[in-house]
Order: sequence, then C-alpha cells, then structure tokens
Amino acid sequence: MYSDKVREYFKNPINMGIMKNADVVGKIENEVCSDVIKIYIKVNSNNIIEDIKFEAKGCPPVIASCCELTRLVKCMKIEEALKINEKIIIENLEGLPKEKEHCAELVVKTLKKAILNIKKNL
Repeated sequence: MYSDKVREYFKNPINMGIMKNADVVGKIENEVCSDVIKIYIKVNSNNIIEDIKFEAKGCPPVIASCCELTRLVKCMKIEEALKINEKIIIENLEGLPKEKEHCAELVVKTLKKAILNIKKNL
C-alpha cells in the first residue's frame, strides 16, 4: 500500500520534535481525518530556513510528508520553500494512494502558514 520510503519515514522519522527557540510556528488541524500538524521554523538574517521541525498526529503518509518536506526546505530561502508543492512531496515519497494525497497537501499548507507568520514578523 505504501512505498518503502513512506514506511521508512514512519518507522524512523527525521526532523520530528518541538523546537523551543522557533521564530514561527504553523499549525493546521483537519477535522475530517483528525490530523494535526505543527511546523516550527528558525530563520536566519538572510531569510534562510536554518532549522525546521514538526509535530504530527496522523497516519504514515502525514508523518512521511512532514519528514520529506522538512528535509527539502532545510537550508532553503523562504521564497524558495514557498515553491514546494504537494506534487513534489508525493513524487519524492514514490507515490501515495489517491485517498492519502491530501496528507501532502496539508503539510504544504502548514509550511505556507508558518512562512506567512514569518513575513508578518519581518
């Protein structure tokens, strides 16, 4: 059902945890499937994502999508991170079942919400 990459990220997640000194946090709750995603971001003076972590309550595709997104955008300028979309995440995860593709979309929306909070604080 899930790719090896999704299963690996679910068993051994990367960038998971709370960031105490985050500059911003983005949070999304999906009432339909009860997923909750929080993304913590630390940005340096050059608008580069210096560190990024996540907390998530959800299925394997949610956890895997969070892992892949955080891996991709770490050390990226916030403007470049905004270009990441769910298709990139799904492709990098070697696919998701159609009914689980919304998981990647939720993670991308959470990142964009956090970045919007960065821009408000600049």
